[in-house]
Amino acid sequence: MPQEETGCHGRAAHAGNAFGAPATPVGLGGALPASCAWYVAYTDARQEDTARLNLERQGFDAYLPLYKTRKRVPRKDGSVIRTEVFEPMFPRYMFFRPANERQSISPAHSTRGVSSIVRFGVQFALIQSAVIDAIRQQESLRNALDLSMASTLRPGTRVRVTAQAFEGLEGLIHAVSAQRIVVLMEILGRQARLKVSPDAIEPV
Repeated sequence: MPQEETGCHGRAAHAGNAFGAPATPVGLGGALPASCAWYVAYTDARQEDTARLNLERQGFDAYLPLYKTRKRVPRKDGSVIRTEVFEPMFPRYMFFRPANERQSISPAHSTRGVSSIVRFGVQFALIQSAVIDAIRQQESLRNALDLSMASTLRPGTRVRVTAQAFEGLEGLIHAVSAQRIVVLMEILGRQARLKVSPDAIEPV
């Protein structure tokens, strides 16, 4: 028989799980303790945020870890820029839990954007709050980074300029700052230093 779908991790959920301590039933009444474990939702493809929004609308605590990255985005004029975007840290996976111990997770099965609730056999996969806290910390640290400094664009890296005036020219990164990268290259047989934004070059 599958475990019950009521409360923080189900009143009948006494068995251990793959993510740590056994799922211990919580007491009756009141809000759930901060230590309450989280369920794992497997979402439809590219519907992580849709699942999160709809779970929140149903009163669940929902958490979708995101990480900041840079992507090449084509412009209408044919040029390409790099822009910062936030993407799911675990594609097609997110975490949720009932907001109080009387809330059933049964509605989550039919929530728009949710494909299924992850199980191991008949037991739901449960993530301890300490693990979620660690993920949140890593998410915060990553998203606070200046990606132009954290990228592979470091001194000595060979790059190609994508800015129109010097498009196609190659050189070596000489120095990196928060806003500009100095590229050492040969122009008309002479060595020159070109200051460009991180969006104007790409690794070769």
